[in-house]
Amino acid sequence: MTLKKYLLLVLAVGYSFNSCDVIEEPFLVEKGVECDFCDAFIFPTQENYVKKVLLEDYTGHTCGNCPRAAEKADELKETYQNQLVVMAVHAGWFSNSSNSYPTDFTTDLGDSWNEHFGNSQAGNPNGMINRIDFPSSHIFQYTQWEQKIVEQLEEDPIVGLQIKSSYDSLLNVICIDVQTKILSSLSNEINITVVLLENKIISKQTDYAAENDYIEDYEHKHVLRKGLNGAWGEPIGDGLHTVGQLYTHRFCVDKNADWNASNLTVVAYVSNPETYEVLQAEEIHLID
Repeated sequence: MTLKKYLLLVLAVGYSFNSCDVIEEPFLVEKGVECDFCDAFIFPTQENYVKKVLLEDYTGHTCGNCPRAAEKADELKETYQNQLVVMAVHAGWFSNSSNSYPTDFTTDLGDSWNEHFGNSQAGNPNGMINRIDFPSSHIFQYTQWEQKIVEQLEEDPIVGLQIKSSYDSLLNVICIDVQTKILSSLSNEINITVVLLENKIISKQTDYAAENDYIEDYEHKHVLRKGLNGAWGEPIGDGLHTVGQLYTHRFCVDKNADWNASNLTVVAYVSNPETYEVLQAEEIHLID
């Protein structure tokens, strides 16, 4: 051991005895996957988080009334901007592919949610706002969406989210870091879920308002493509959350050949694993 390393070790040990185990907040807990191609991102310090709402639009390309719900989602996104995260979940009978509708928009994730929440059984189009009011009154028609969004936006955020991402076209690797900050005291466990969405997918869509009842080159938006940590996410910490505490979760995934990286967005949301209610959401473009 060199003299310099020895002195540094002595200083470190001395500090540990004199610090009385006091950790300056916010302190960081990291959890991630092994990925040699992804470097850790640096998150800026952020204090002023705002409440953001997740709108899940349950839809299908053979659902003739579903374009009306998609139009409403676009209208709401225009109104509430980055405080609203829209996710189009293709699941149920209307999402089945065929010779006439060959594109497969379904995902294991969407199928799991649809089976659990019962959206397609309730009749598409419909949706959920932050998954509130489960299990009895959680499915809303698109004419009800805005009222529920406004109610959710009136609440203060209890957690804050930041996302950093990159895509290496040579290695075909998507790298994502999600940082969660605890803003209020929590008495329950919370989970983090991370998914990829894709915009500007041109494919056939049944539309009862169109000539011949379909649009050949319909633009599908906010389409759920993949979950990075399962249908229900993973726990944040050990359930003992201190105000100001930071958690970072790291992900890497190969880009599917069918996805256009320029049109992908990364969505993260924090939820209560017992009630399924979404407490906060965030979305960024994969590529700036």
